[in-house]
Amino acid sequence: MVELQDAAFLLRRIAYGDSSYIIHVLGQSHGRLTLMARGARRPKSPFRASLEPLHMLHLTWRPGRTGMGTLVDVDRGVEMVNGAHSPEGLQLCAVAAHIFQEGDPQGFDELQRAFGLLATRSPQDGMLAGVWSLLDDHGLLGPLDHCWQCGSASEQLFWSEAECRCKVCGGGEMLNPGLRRAVPAVMTSARVKLSAADLTMWARMIQDVLRRHGIRPMNVV
Repeated sequence: MVELQDAAFLLRRIAYGDSSYIIHVLGQSHGRLTLMARGARRPKSPFRASLEPLHMLHLTWRPGRTGMGTLVDVDRGVEMVNGAHSPEGLQLCAVAAHIFQEGDPQGFDELQRAFGLLATRSPQDGMLAGVWSLLDDHGLLGPLDHCWQCGSASEQLFWSEAECRCKVCGGGEMLNPGLRRAVPAVMTSARVKLSAADLTMWARMIQDVLRRHGIRPMNVV
């Protein structure tokens, strides 16, 4: 039977039976996959020490005839974020698991970018930047210098119903111009630091977008 190989990130693993896992991964070339890791919970399983999140994994599996494939081999590669950032890294995996669904061809590159943002920033700044990056890559955000409904640029923009809007399109809570400039800046440079008030507002904006799109709000504050 044909075997496939790919680099992948582990999104989650679910205990199955007495000794196995069902794993959800984002493959570089194959997108999101669900695989059966038979015996992976046994103490001497070769899968046990390798199936860890926050690492680049190198997988070999046999595709299923109608659905779930079967894991054949896995090597654990480079760690994407260090231990101090592990809680935030796991949250990025959880957000990615909600955004990218079974069969989606994308996700690997998007999560890798989010890990990179987290790894080079403080845990809080990196968490916000990473989630924002995932949402932006998935098309759930727009630029903070334009209304997301009509596309008009304005000096005064507002936050309403998880969108950046002009006054004509609904108004809402006015967005601080400094925050609107700082968010794109912090996405491109780890040297940019947001004030405590701007971090709180940015976190709330992210939570609003997650809720609007049916994604469980994460601990991003």
